Amino acid sequence: MKFINSQTIIYHPEVDLKFSEYGIEIPIVDDRAFKVFSYLKSLYPELSEISLKDIPSISILDLERVHNQDYISRLFSDYRSLELEMLKTYELIDEEGEYHRYNPHRARLNFEDARNKIMLQVGATYLAFNRALENQFAYFLGGGMHHAMTFSGRGFCLVNDILIGLGKLINDKKIQSAWVIDVDVHKGDGTAEIVAMRPKLFSKVKLLSIHMKEGWPLNSGSVRDPWFIPSHIDIGMDAFDDENYLNRLNEGLNKLFEFEKPDLCVVVNGADPYKEDVLESSKLINLSKSQMLERDKMIFNLLLKNKIPQAYLMAGGYGEKSHEIYEQFLEFVGQRSS
Repeated sequence: MKFINSQTIIYHPEVDLKFSEYGIEIPIVDDRAFKVFSYLKSLYPELSEISLKDIPSISILDLERVHNQDYISRLFSDYRSLELEMLKTYELIDEEGEYHRYNPHRARLNFEDARNKIMLQVGATYLAFNRALENQFAYFLGGGMHHAMTFSGRGFCLVNDILIGLGKLINDKKIQSAWVIDVDVHKGDGTAEIVAMRPKLFSKVKLLSIHMKEGWPLNSGSVRDPWFIPSHIDIGMDAFDDENYLNRLNEGLNKLFEFEKPDLCVVVNGADPYKEDVLESSKLINLSKSQMLERDKMIFNLLLKNKIPQAYLMAGGYGEKSHEIYEQFLEFVGQRSS
């Protein structure tokens, strides 16, 4: 079986969150996922978008397994509460109380529409997890909201789709255990906080995060703050120590095998360690395009060798060249067969 097909690539334009439609001016390019899908379509003409009917609905109960009830209430009770959460999560207000990277006059759609599309993305993440269990591999061109915590959104992540999806799988007894390998340039702090706060549900979910040792979010607050809660394996990279990145990642991946082999591995496949990434808070790791490919091949091959189903989420990638990183990896995957 080929790994790249209409079952394993999860994409639909209605699921794609285009921030400019809401007046949000953070540097996530609106057509990032579309470019990747179009590139794959040029290689595999038979590739098709998923049907919106295939995306499972995510219930309030699914959210409550991961997020606090008062936070969920703020997202769904009234528009003003939702607006405040969106402004905070996407960092749209500066320290002086002025709009920052946000122009409401350019908004075509409101924040309620954005929230609904984010919930659709959570459903697509869950679909990708199920498709990976069925096909050994799946890639959702979206998702990866690893900064959202039990009590709040944070760092451009309104809810934690990773753990909402895994929590639903565990609750429905489709899996018992999982790994999360997070290679976004920023620490997977929300995922670590939720796993720590929900020990009964996530006792068999093990986390690896390789990220900048300094910089966001580890440059604020004290060690008592929730974003300092550790993953099971944290690999904090010193600034500009790019030559040691792949060796450090390889060491961390091997340590994962000290835990039991999981039923599923989720890869938070951020492109923001790439040297061409334009987000200011990603500048302390600057990997070349070839290093990024080696990173992704290392993870894919290790999981494939050990017959661990693998589901990928795009996560962070900023600027006009971010799509290149996803494209080169998926082209490599397409050359492999199970």
